[in-house]
Amino acid sequence: MSTVETEKLRAALYPLLVEVTGIPMEQLAGHLRLSEDLSLDSLKRVELVSRISEQYDFNPDVDTLMELRTVDDILRLMEEHLRRP
Repeated sequence: MSTVETEKLRAALYPLLVEVTGIPMEQLAGHLRLSEDLSLDSLKRVELVSRISEQYDFNPDVDTLMELRTVDDILRLMEEHLRRP
């Protein structure tokens, strides 16, 4: 994916992260760890992915979801999903 497309995905993802975590947009970054930095437990991860799936028909399995470690990992998963036919 191009940088422009990645930035579009980031622009869609960050507001969802704000809604789920309550962390201000300006404090979000790709390197942040989901559990340690954003306090995303398994229920919040499911909520986040549910919100993403509403926009992108995106529904990874639970094992894949639990393997995600950072915000950038979510973006990479979204990119992979969008590349599939």
